[in-house]
Amino acid sequence: MADVLAPALVQKATTGRFDLAVENRTLRVGIVGLGYTGLPLGLGFATAGFHVRGLDTDAARTAQVARGESYLPDVRDAELAAAGDRLSATTEPGELAGCDALIICVPTPVTGDQQANLDYVESAMESVAPLLRRGILLVVQSTVPPGTTAAAVARMAEGTGLEPGQDFHVAMAPERVDPANTNGWNLSNTPKVVGGLTPECTRRAALLFGQVCETVVPVSSLEVAELAKVFENTFRLVNIGLTLELSDLCQELDIPVREVIDAASTKPYGFLAHYPGPGVGGECIPVDPLFLREAAARAGTDMALVAAAHERIERRPRQVVERLADLLDARGGSLRGAKVLIVGVSYKTGVADLRNAPALDIVRGLRAAGAQVSYHDPLVRDLVVDGEPVTEADWSVTELAQQDAAVLVTPVRGLEDDLLWGVPPVVLDTHNRLAAARNVAVL
Repeated sequence: MADVLAPALVQKATTGRFDLAVENRTLRVGIVGLGYTGLPLGLGFATAGFHVRGLDTDAARTAQVARGESYLPDVRDAELAAAGDRLSATTEPGELAGCDALIICVPTPVTGDQQANLDYVESAMESVAPLLRRGILLVVQSTVPPGTTAAAVARMAEGTGLEPGQDFHVAMAPERVDPANTNGWNLSNTPKVVGGLTPECTRRAALLFGQVCETVVPVSSLEVAELAKVFENTFRLVNIGLTLELSDLCQELDIPVREVIDAASTKPYGFLAHYPGPGVGGECIPVDPLFLREAAARAGTDMALVAAAHERIERRPRQVVERLADLLDARGGSLRGAKVLIVGVSYKTGVADLRNAPALDIVRGLRAAGAQVSYHDPLVRDLVVDGEPVTEADWSVTELAQQDAAVLVTPVRGLEDDLLWGVPPVVLDTHNRLAAARNVAVL
């Protein structure tokens, strides 16, 4: 059983059918969306002894789950096999009928005009709306702007004769998943924030998540839980933007930026290190702050600091292209016609995820300047940018000797200390992590 923080926010109730089902592991859990957050959560509940039915529109995913084959870096085949028949998957929403808890774990990207795209959340809720019944617990884990869960559930319940918060229970428990985390943080030991439509909704959701999370943090409402998640990643965005500003200053002053940040990190309080890179990617940091700005606009205010940080980070891939152009120009060359190898194209080390990856904008910028672009990333076997394939290259002396430049965009495990970085005449290190050498320049 998890530690539950802030217990005053959770009403103590007499043990009822829901509590007994949780305690006896007879409660049936439905997971809607089997991606980076849904599959690990479903596996967590199955490992804890619950029967879990996953729903996904991707038939290939559900087939892999049935075969015990993982498609995620944080889930091993052996773990899926160990779950046995306690974890199953389907593409048919009706097969989640009978589940006592339904947890929405679908992505929330942004639209082209930088607004929250809630299509996946709304579609997921529509697909399970016919399954609503008295006593069921519906939890949204997807990241959404504040106010989204309450409004979506109200629409979902129309015409059912069921009152949210009375006839069935509703909670928000935002995901905190860091794919390929190498620091030991996972579903079990990462504190789980839970906010319900009513105190009893919060209590039930906290009880359920307490079976798979060591620490549960109840909050007073759905909106607090929604906004807490959005703010977490906005905090990171703003600090990354500040770090990029510092990086630019250090470049002008000829001061090593990583050494500055490492020195500041020795302060034991009040400082959290963020390091510069080529930009940010994934479905969290580039996206969630836009939800915060959207909420601010609806409230009649703005968040100028957040907007400035977002704009600063969006410019970073263009800086990479401009810096490489300057380096080639200093050698009497040009980006036009140059052969450029991009090393690491996923949005972070250890994953194959290309969502909002800075490498995509860097490829676009290099192509626009006339460069011939190839890439090396062992986890990404196919790369297509704007409908045009990017050639995959080996990490070899032969391949590197043909390049006019190489750019480290996303660190690839095992390559940081590789001597082959000395082969291309120009190397741009966007993370300031490669060993100093005659051909290595920093961003």
